[in-house]
Formats: sequence, C-alpha cells, structure tokens
Amino acid sequence: TGQLLTQRILLVYSGILILLGCLSSPRDLLIGSFNILTSPSNLISDYFAVGNLGSAFLNSGLLLLLTVLIAKKQGTVITGPMIAAFLTLSGFSFFGKNLFNSIPIPLGVYLYAYIHRKPVNQFSLVALFGSAASPVISYLAFGLGLPTPVGMLLGYVTGIGLGLILPPLAAQFLQFHQGFSLYNIGFATGIVTMFFTSFLRLFGQEVHPQSELTTEYHLFLAIFIAVICCLLFVTGYVLNERSLTGFPDLLHTSGKLMTDFVTIYGLELTLINMASMGILMLAFVFLMQGQLSGPLLGAVLTVIGFGAFGNHLKNSIPILIGVVLASKFGLTAEVSTFNLLLTAIFGTSLAPISGYYGPIAGIIAGITHAALVTNITYLHGGLNLYNNGFSSGFVAAAMVPLLDDIKQLKRRKKND
Repeated sequence: TGQLLTQRILLVYSGILILLGCLSSPRDLLIGSFNILTSPSNLISDYFAVGNLGSAFLNSGLLLLLTVLIAKKQGTVITGPMIAAFLTLSGFSFFGKNLFNSIPIPLGVYLYAYIHRKPVNQFSLVALFGSAASPVISYLAFGLGLPTPVGMLLGYVTGIGLGLILPPLAAQFLQFHQGFSLYNIGFATGIVTMFFTSFLRLFGQEVHPQSELTTEYHLFLAIFIAVICCLLFVTGYVLNERSLTGFPDLLHTSGKLMTDFVTIYGLELTLINMASMGILMLAFVFLMQGQLSGPLLGAVLTVIGFGAFGNHLKNSIPILIGVVLASKFGLTAEVSTFNLLLTAIFGTSLAPISGYYGPIAGIIAGITHAALVTNITYLHGGLNLYNNGFSSGFVAAAMVPLLDDIKQLKRRKKND
C-alpha cells in the first residue's frame, strides 16, 4: 500500500505540473517548448527565461510522468532515494534537463545493466541522477554550431557512452567521500564532465557557462512551493494519525548515505520531513530577500526530495549558516543573492557532516563549500548540472578524515 500511495503522490504531482503548464496559450507552449528542447542547456539556463512559464512546467511534468511510469513498469521499489531522484529530476527540469537531453544517459546505464546481465531496476538511481550530465548532449547538438542532425547524433552517442561508464564510477566515488555528500552521483558526473570539457578544450572548443535568468515569476513560484509543502504536510500528518509522533527521532539521525527515511520511519513521517525542508528553504529565500527563478525552484524541489533521503531541519541549518557567513563576511567580492541562495540550498548536500560531527563542523563545511563551489564550475564549463554536488564531494573527502582525527584525539583525552 505504501508503494501504491507513493506512486499516486508522484503521479498527482506530475499532473499538477502539466496542468500548470497548460495555463499558457498553445502558441506560447509550442514556441517555449521548442526553445527549451533546442537550448544548449549548460549552467545556467533558466527555462522560464529560455522558454516561458507554461513550457517550463510542462517540460518538468512530462519528464517526471514518463520517468515514474518507466520505473513502475520496471518494478522499481520507490524508497527514499528514489523519491529524492524523482524530485531532483523534476527540479532540474526547470533549468537544464528536458525531454531531448535526458534520454541517452539512462539508455547507456540500462545498456550497462544488459551487458553485465544485472536487473535494470538495480541501476534506476544512477539512471535518474546521471542525467546531471544532460547538458553535454544539448551542448553537442546545439552549442557547437554543427549541422543539427550531426550534432544530435553526436550528442546521443556521447550520452549513451556517459551512461555506460557512470555505474562503476558512482559506486567507486561513494568511498571517496564516505557517504558524507548526499549528491554522490553529482560528484561522479562532475568528474566525467570535467574530463569531457578538458577534451573539448584540447581541440580548441571553449565551453562558456551562460546565464539566462528571470525572476518575473517569483510570487507564482513561491505560492507553488508553499502549496506543494502544505499538501505534503497534511498528507503525512493524516497518515501519521494526525500527530507528529516519531518526528523528533528522525531529527536525531545523521543523514549519512544511505539514510532512507521511508524505510526507517515510514512514508508519513517522510512526507512531514519533506514539507518541513521545503518551508525552511522558502523561508530562507525570503529571509535573504531573494527572488525565485528556475534554478532556485529546482534547488528547493531537490532539497524537498532529499527530505526523504538524508536532509532534515537539524542537520541542514548549520550548512545554511556556514554559507551565509562565508558569503556575507568573506573578504572577496560581494556574492550575488542568487549565487548565495543557490550555493546554500544545494550545499545542504553536506548535511550529514553536521548530523554526524555536530553543528560547528556543519558550519565549517558550509564555509568551505561556499569557498570551493565558485571556482569549480570552470572545470566542467557548466556541463554538470550538479555543480554543488561536485563541490561537496571534495569538501566531504577533505573534511571527514580530519574530523575523524579530531574525534579520536578527544576520545583519547577522555580515556586518559
């Protein structure tokens, strides 16, 4: 019954997205959708700016609906990680993922499963999160000035190739940061796209990150997030026999991979936690006097998704504080509110550090992440959508051995 309910919730959510998309006129939808599908899509391509309000929502809704139906057909069990993957896919469909560029990488992942004679649903997570490298396909198809059929073929062949190498890499890189970065596959795709971008540069092709952004739909998007969070909270609250029983226990987990809240605490408390994460992020945007756009909506939806898989209020707030401290009181040039918000919201990928080592460690992780993330986009030229996941993998890998060392010293002193 939990599986059926989760599927229904995801289908209803994708239906809401499609309905909101249909609020635009057919002409606007057609033009906007064409612009989205033929956009190079590397960071930052806000689909509200590239297309329009309706076409961006329609793109997200159709992509999510298709993915949920495929997962259902494959018999994939929808647990916390899968909910995180679906919501991340939905969020990034507002800036970078579309129906054209999100197909080849999962195809490559499924081809890997076929070659190794393993069940396809064993790799569903890698297939979903792996589309972080979707801009590679769009960039080859529409960003290099090649004849369109040649570009599209090259994009698809490359995308399938990327999908083939992602499963073994994602498994290996989990050891690199020891599960302290929630966006593990974002780190793996970061490494892959870094090599890809380096080869493009080797042949004289510079990849320029772009910045297409609009905040004209800020109020509409804020209402949308608030309504989604209210629906999640009410559903969870009613399922939990109209109580918050068990929620404080959830807040005491570290969130380290793999902390699947659906398996540990049930769907009801997971939905309450997802809603609380969404409200926290929305409050944070308003507190920082930010304006919602496609990328920020994507960031908030991603964190709502990871409310099923590692993020909660207690382990996420220290990261937000750390990024704000670094951005507001750093000695470098002033950081734009948009960049601060994007870095802080996605920086909650490092929440397991504060969950496991305490809030001070979390604040330091936030500061370190804010320092690193601005310098890391150049490595992949914006072709890895999970730029913060790439950065947080390095932060976790550098901090965790040091924090373990400090922990051992404290323990030794206590025993002495």
